[in-house]
Amino acid sequence: MKNNIVEYQRKCFREYKSDIGYPEKYCYLYGNHINVLVPIETSLNRIMIVGAYPSAKFFTVNGISDTPLTDNDSPFSNESYFDGSRVRTIPSGKELNEVILSKIGIHREDCWITDLVKVFLFKNGHVKRYNKIKSDCIIKENRSEFNEYAKRSLKWLYEEIEICNPFLIILLGAEVTQAVFDLKSQIYSKEFLDGVAREKDILGIKRNFICLPHPGILMKTGVSKNFWPEKFDNEIAKRTKTEIDRIKKENQKG
Repeated sequence: MKNNIVEYQRKCFREYKSDIGYPEKYCYLYGNHINVLVPIETSLNRIMIVGAYPSAKFFTVNGISDTPLTDNDSPFSNESYFDGSRVRTIPSGKELNEVILSKIGIHREDCWITDLVKVFLFKNGHVKRYNKIKSDCIIKENRSEFNEYAKRSLKWLYEEIEICNPFLIILLGAEVTQAVFDLKSQIYSKEFLDGVAREKDILGIKRNFICLPHPGILMKTGVSKNFWPEKFDNEIAKRTKTEIDRIKKENQKG
């Protein structure tokens, strides 16, 4: 099975960008290539975690903070680095560990961790920072193309599922949920973020899915109109834990 993982990682790294229509020669500001972040933490037959798309390492350049300049090492990484003005830790890994996994009783080492879209996407704010630093920057915003990239990425996710053979797949956030369940909009997909297990046929096998709010929104506590942190702590996490225990027992019996 290890050979299957390596073969998938190699194929995905080589072919993914062209397959989904992502520009092959897109680079960060100073020429670092935007690479495909393949799954590195690949526990088999347990739980798969699926995020939306990778973050990046952000630096302070000419006094302009939060400028993306290079890839993270892996999906939901929590590595530390110096950004030009201070030591900072990539938040996505810490958020996943502390805000999601610890509260639903899952150990990170028991997970296959991946993203649906496997390349960094530029927001308008990133492009504005680049243009302040370099007026002839050719990078364009492509965060708005997430839905299209996500649809084209499903076959890659399904291949990972086939290799991993998880007894449970956890989808993080409305966008991932919308793509996987083929929902009309994020309004519908938000209703799925409730910790309830749902079945979906993937390549002829019924798989268990639980959809949860993205850890990023759960970190925004004390923000008016953001009810997700409280709802997750009081309802969703407890329900998820119960569902995981039930599915584990059913899986062991089977």
